Amino acid sequence: MFLIIRSVLWILVAWRWGDWRNWKKYQSTILFFILLDLLYNFLTYNYTLWQYEPTAIIPNHTLNNLIVMFIIYPCLVLLYLGRYPTGWVKQGIWIISFTTFLSIVEFINYKAGLITFHNGWNIKWSIMFYLYSLPILRLHNKKPLLAFGISVLITVGLLWILKVPISKMK
Repeated sequence: MFLIIRSVLWILVAWRWGDWRNWKKYQSTILFFILLDLLYNFLTYNYTLWQYEPTAIIPNHTLNNLIVMFIIYPCLVLLYLGRYPTGWVKQGIWIISFTTFLSIVEFINYKAGLITFHNGWNIKWSIMFYLYSLPILRLHNKKPLLAFGISVLITVGLLWILKVPISKMK
């Protein structure tokens, strides 16, 4: 139920403050974001780092993750990029603000048992991941090929650091 409420809140907030008029400008970045999450789910299928837990309404990680990907991610991108400020200081504050908000939401989900961490992943990794992924979304919006290249390097690096065994990949 919490995911449904959260999704509705994201939609309402994005509807009010997101850049819906220019959604086509952000479409490729939304798809890039979804692609990276699909890649995570594929590469770590048998060696999960984090997982959404079943609820009475949403019975498994896959359905939960699809809701996040196709409802929350577009709203997040429209809010985050649609109001992205100019100037390094304002941009830094913007990134830290979104990182803080997303980390608090994740921590609440963790404490409520809606998400679990596995194989060395924890809230600190999530915070670092947000600090990486939010600027990558902006970079993708401006220079997509560079964002893809950096994402490949970061993905390989994370797989290596977190010791995701190739034998566990699907």
